[in-house]
Amino acid sequence: MGVDLNLKNVAVTSTGSFYDGGELLWGQNHYFRVRRSLQHKGTRSAKQVLRRLSGRENRFVLNRLHTISRRIVEEADAHDCSYIAVERLTHIRERMDNGNDQIKRQMHNWAFRELQEMLAYKASGYGIRVEEIPPAFTSQTCSKCEHQSSTNRDSKTGWFECNECGYSVDGDYNASKNIGLKLLTLPPGKRPDGLGDGHLALKSGMVNGNGDYTAYDGSSSDRESTDKPTTSVVGR
Repeated sequence: MGVDLNLKNVAVTSTGSFYDGGELLWGQNHYFRVRRSLQHKGTRSAKQVLRRLSGRENRFVLNRLHTISRRIVEEADAHDCSYIAVERLTHIRERMDNGNDQIKRQMHNWAFRELQEMLAYKASGYGIRVEEIPPAFTSQTCSKCEHQSSTNRDSKTGWFECNECGYSVDGDYNASKNIGLKLLTLPPGKRPDGLGDGHLALKSGMVNGNGDYTAYDGSSSDRESTDKPTTSVVGR
């Protein structure tokens, strides 16, 4: 199963679940404003409040990350996945440094690291391994025909529409599929032990490294371009 980590959606899986980052970002913005106000005061009582606030903020974020990581691992287990593929954190940081404000960068740098650690820990209990892959062009490449172009994805809306084959889908979902496919197509010597030929779990079927698609209902038609991704919101 592939998982894309991003700012708008904390995580999007290749099986079609979206984990919204709005609540996390709202909480971080709120705590940032309160913390900045207390720091400007500089009084002893303000410093005491700051210490209490720091612990409350960490618990707020960690509780939600625990929920997200647990649901992702349970989803992988439900689809009989042996591996969860994620991007290397260095690439995520580079992507956030490009035009995103300081609050978002600070929160997500830490949150993504925590989320990946939680994923690895929880996944190990199910016998599932979390593997980091080189993520170059996962957001620009069509997961259906492999055409790569910077204009395939709308930078404002995040929507993906392939200039070559017309495949149209949420950009984060497309990226999650590419992340999973990258793991499947790693060259010999770089592939994890036990991966074998493998298949990537999707929301309506599965696909192998050669692009051969099999629907869960037994048909051979690829419905990934028409099915709408499901939405999973933290707290619901």
